[in-house]
Amino acid sequence: MHITERERCFFDALWQQTRPHMVEGRLEIPCVPSLEGKRVLICSCGSGVEPVLAARAGARVFAFDISETAVEKAREMADHNGVAVDAQVMDFHALQYEDNSFDIMYGSAILHHVDVALAGREMLRCLKPGGIAYFHENSDRNPILRFLRRVMFGRPNGYQKQQFLFLKRTGDSDEYPLTEHEVRQLESIFNGHMRRYNSRFEFFHLLSRIMSDNKLLSSLLWNADTLIGRLFPCLKPYSFTQQILLEKPCD
Repeated sequence: MHITERERCFFDALWQQTRPHMVEGRLEIPCVPSLEGKRVLICSCGSGVEPVLAARAGARVFAFDISETAVEKAREMADHNGVAVDAQVMDFHALQYEDNSFDIMYGSAILHHVDVALAGREMLRCLKPGGIAYFHENSDRNPILRFLRRVMFGRPNGYQKQQFLFLKRTGDSDEYPLTEHEVRQLESIFNGHMRRYNSRFEFFHLLSRIMSDNKLLSSLLWNADTLIGRLFPCLKPYSFTQQILLEKPCD
């Protein structure tokens, strides 16, 4: 089975569990004080929460996902919250939108699922001049996490093990955290117009994702990471999480 088809099947099953509910919160994007009147594309709409947040903020919202189930759930979520979202089944590597279509593209934990060389060019094509693409992502930047991850579960561009001894990983068998090589590829595609953010330090909390679902343990590890990030902000670039902002030049 092709990788894309495997991932589609995985996420069809995952999002089948989603039920529509009232969405609360705000879509925070650096350098964008308001989404009012903006054309926004949500890349990989998942359960449909982010499209609802963008629509509620006054944006004209489009969304796509490789999973048909995700698109159905995103439409249900939009209807339940009383907002309009144009959600379509689509491959990130071949977007079916016209050139210069969007002011903003947004995604969460999607770039490490795709070929960034192909997806990056599609982003550049679909963004309006001066438009931005903003992504919340994981990271392979920390040398300790990188070593442990590769020993326990596998290397990039390979089939990932789901379990190592008593440790279980989340996600499908093809995904791997976004590598520094992939980040440099995106930066090159956007001619250096890229900024990286590390809003928090996350290291120990990752253990709670692969060791157990214990809420107390998860809270303790989260608080430990928060404290470390405050005491040693220089460590934030080595967090397991990162945010990437790409801007299409106006010229």
